[in-house]
Amino acid sequence: MTVSSQAIGGGIRSRIQGRFQRWLVRRVPPVREALLSQRNIFIFPSAAGLVFLFMLLTLLLTGINYENNLVLALTFLLGGMFVISVLHTFANLSGLVLSGAQAPSVFVGQRACFQLRIRDTQQRVHDDLRIVWDDAEPTIVRMQANAQLDLPLYISTHQRGPMRPGRLRIDTRYPTGLIRAWCRIALDTRCVVFPSPGPLTPLQRADGSGDDGLLTEQEGTDDFSGFRTYREGDPLRHVAWKTLARGQPLQLREYISQADRQQWLDWDHTATLGDTEHRLSVLCRWVLEFERDGSEYGLRMPAESIAPGRGDGHRDRCLTALALFGYSEPVA
Repeated sequence: MTVSSQAIGGGIRSRIQGRFQRWLVRRVPPVREALLSQRNIFIFPSAAGLVFLFMLLTLLLTGINYENNLVLALTFLLGGMFVISVLHTFANLSGLVLSGAQAPSVFVGQRACFQLRIRDTQQRVHDDLRIVWDDAEPTIVRMQANAQLDLPLYISTHQRGPMRPGRLRIDTRYPTGLIRAWCRIALDTRCVVFPSPGPLTPLQRADGSGDDGLLTEQEGTDDFSGFRTYREGDPLRHVAWKTLARGQPLQLREYISQADRQQWLDWDHTATLGDTEHRLSVLCRWVLEFERDGSEYGLRMPAESIAPGRGDGHRDRCLTALALFGYSEPVA
């Protein structure tokens, strides 16, 4: 069996990238706030800078070969400009402080919005700053001296759970374009991605009947809640004889107790609905439906139980529990 050169090249690249990422983690660890300095700013000639250096080498060899002082003077002048551009490009990034905040939770498929705060500490204008997460479009900004900028950065979401945006890259080629200075900062921030709401699938009742959607208690006897069609075996004392006398079909009066108003969403009652992600999406839909209807509902998962309640805070707690199911991170 022969191994293609493309596969060999891909393996080499992956090993090099893996070693670089491990070195980068040691060199620039995740932080909540980062000051850009010589410790985390990297500098290298750009493509135009490499061409410029080749031109300087050519001029230097030409001046030496022909003993031409004017060519040598031009070479040293351009070389001095190149060195000065290194200092100015570094200064264009140095002194900036970057910090991030937790992003609002979103559903799978929506874009997460991470707020990036940049402030200047060097009383210097910073031009042509290119800011980008690993897989997003770059954002170009200009910072005034002593200014502070709050910048929203959007990232697409593809799976539920705790999402970390990866390393933020900020780079610049200002002022000459010959030098590229960049920094890859890992800000300690995250976004909780909720499961995508699935179809409104009836769930099994706690008594095992599986009828009439989701209920978790036996019928109560406190308050009248309506009529339903009579089924064989129903108690005759609840038959609506008056409606039968008026020629309507045989119906049963239904009552609901106070405990029945507190619905429970139970992970064990979704065992017949398919794989884990589908079960979570169905529970997510029921959370949204109960919240929309104003019902009190609780959530029982294998690792935790959330008491019945209602409101935005309760809804987010339940959705967060669903989003982090199977992850080791605690529910925030």
